[in-house]
Amino acid sequence: MQLTVLGSGAGLPSKKRNTQSYILDAIDESNQYILIDAGEALQHQILHTNIKPSKIKNIFITHMHGDHIYGLPGFLSSRAHQGGENLPLTIYGPKGLKEWLKVTFEISCSRLNYPLNIIEVEHNTQIEIDKFKVDVHLLDHTIDSYLYVFREENKKGALNTEKLKEIGIKPGPIYADIKNSSVFEYEGISYNTEDFIGPEIKGRKISIHGDTRIVSDSEYLSLIDSSDLIVHEATYLDNENEKAHQYFHSEISGVLNNFNDISYGHLLLSHLSNRYEEEFLLRLDGELPPNVYLAHDFFQLPILHNSQGSK
Repeated sequence: MQLTVLGSGAGLPSKKRNTQSYILDAIDESNQYILIDAGEALQHQILHTNIKPSKIKNIFITHMHGDHIYGLPGFLSSRAHQGGENLPLTIYGPKGLKEWLKVTFEISCSRLNYPLNIIEVEHNTQIEIDKFKVDVHLLDHTIDSYLYVFREENKKGALNTEKLKEIGIKPGPIYADIKNSSVFEYEGISYNTEDFIGPEIKGRKISIHGDTRIVSDSEYLSLIDSSDLIVHEATYLDNENEKAHQYFHSEISGVLNNFNDISYGHLLLSHLSNRYEEEFLLRLDGELPPNVYLAHDFFQLPILHNSQGSK
């Protein structure tokens, strides 16, 4: 599993940064891509990747500001002609999303050739999609803006092949049959498969924020604690904490300080203002802890279990 950044900028695009969109690549886990937010020019950004629009089965919109949704109608229309015919798509997002898309499609006379399901979420909504459970948490912004916490389901532990060899079973297709069984028989003796399976593998946890002021209440911090990846906005990068608070956004030092007492594998700071020069961003990125990154367009980050990474 990995996260790909299709847009890392805040508000206005720049020559090097599109507005916010992310792809959670769960092809190996559930044969799908999950899209989070749909900034303007989303279609064009996807053309620079190997992502197949038809494999996007679920979309999560954090909030209804234009830099997070203006790419959505175009993407939905194009998906219909990019292998998406008859392949259902579900969109989750704030109240108003359904009406906005309905009006957009009616006025533009757009038609889709696949089932589209739009589900409007609220604070503490819990969602289940293939291989994931998703928690929804309301953040602190000028309009309703949400955090989505993706929890991958736990996986069966690894097969203890050495233990199988000890009872005389040599490697081969039988190993897969054994792992998928509850009881197996060998040379007239029955065995419980669980005796040959290692500990359950805990699913990964990915917390992706919409625009927000820094939130520090215990319920919120407990929700994102032990995330393998946190994606959080850092619109301000130069100690303008008061200005960030005034405009309902976050400043980088405040984000880092807020997460001092929780555990996480990686932290990706995104939604960066276009007023910062790339030279400044590169220098700042080099000064961050080894498991903290500044996002840029087409940045890719493998999502590992909660362990420290390095740049």
